[in-house]
Amino acid sequence: MITELLTKRYPGMRAWLMQRLTALIMAVYSVMLLLRILVLQPGTYEEFLDFFYPAWFRIASWLFWISLSLHAWLGIRDVFKDYVPNMNVRSVLLKILVVLLWVFIAWASWLFLTK
Repeated sequence: MITELLTKRYPGMRAWLMQRLTALIMAVYSVMLLLRILVLQPGTYEEFLDFFYPAWFRIASWLFWISLSLHAWLGIRDVFKDYVPNMNVRSVLLKILVVLLWVFIAWASWLFLTK
């Protein structure tokens, strides 16, 4: 049943499911971040550095940014499909969006995965 919904017969189902999964990842991370802030209560710059120091938390933060980028791509792509009727303008806007999201992912990778 589920595999049938993910076939080419229903093209929007994969995008819909991906957006829901990325939203779930972001929601879980947000709750985890809030609880971690409430427990550790970092107040100085050094405490914030220590707050993000554990490898598991940096990886979780990186996965959050990947999920945010995918979520944004799916949402903004659909907005462009709905509200930008000119195909040439839409194509340019989508290319700009892709470049910006890749820069965003590269920055997040450098920030969270290098220590």
